[in-house]
Amino acid sequence: MARKVVLMTGCSSGIGLATATRLAHDPAQRYIVIATIISMSEKESLEAAVESVLGKTISIEKMDVTNDEDIATVVDGTFRKYGRIDVLINIAGLTIVGLPERITRKRMEQVFNVNVFGPIRLTQAVLPEMKRRRSGKIVTVSSLTGRIGCPYAEIYGSSKFAAEGYFESLSIALRSFNIRICLVEPSEVSTGLLAQSQRDFASEANDHSIEDIDRRQLSSLNKYVKAMPNHTPDVVAKEIATRCLDVDDPVLRHLVIVRGRDEIREMLSDLTGEKRIGQMVKAISRL
Repeated sequence: MARKVVLMTGCSSGIGLATATRLAHDPAQRYIVIATIISMSEKESLEAAVESVLGKTISIEKMDVTNDEDIATVVDGTFRKYGRIDVLINIAGLTIVGLPERITRKRMEQVFNVNVFGPIRLTQAVLPEMKRRRSGKIVTVSSLTGRIGCPYAEIYGSSKFAAEGYFESLSIALRSFNIRICLVEPSEVSTGLLAQSQRDFASEANDHSIEDIDRRQLSSLNKYVKAMPNHTPDVVAKEIATRCLDVDDPVLRHLVIVRGRDEIREMLSDLTGEKRIGQMVKAISRL
């Protein structure tokens, strides 16, 4: 059986690093992984993780998902070398938290360029060939905050909502081409993005120039997030591999939540949205 050609983004750390490493070390060597990172100066961790198979089952390439020239170079180069891309995995992401009225337009655009327009442009680049072959999978790592809102993370959450809307809509027409879309929706994951968010929450909570209510809520939210049980990136990588890649016809959505957090499923089933709002208001109102 021919190995699957997998193009990935965001592979320098976190979920992307874990997923690229898992696929590259697949015991049956079922994958050829093109692992992309925004800058080759960030390849050290990935190189160390895949050293024994580098150049065999995985290669590392530079690609900024906000740069159309980078996208064209990597996609066209992959087509020339392998003739196809069987799987696209969109993982690269950018987060931002803080007082909503202080988020600048520039920062909003940065987040949407990485989290929304990057995956869309990359998907547009691989779709014609997938349609021609009537085969392919496109996996996008979203977030639980792409389904239910989180206070003081409005821009990050709305970027994930936007990506989910695009890929859910896209999935319908692509079924006739035998192309499957997967949205992977983890709850909290212990990555650099989560650590940065916690630092930003703490910094904003100590800013005495903002409203006391906001400071108290930011402080409570930071404690709430820190107390939440986290996934490791390896857990999410395993879910991507087993739920999306190992299944011929995977479903659209893949919620990845820590065991014991059944209240999340209950909130997602509430069409009014009031259960989620009530739960979060209670959480951030604690002193």
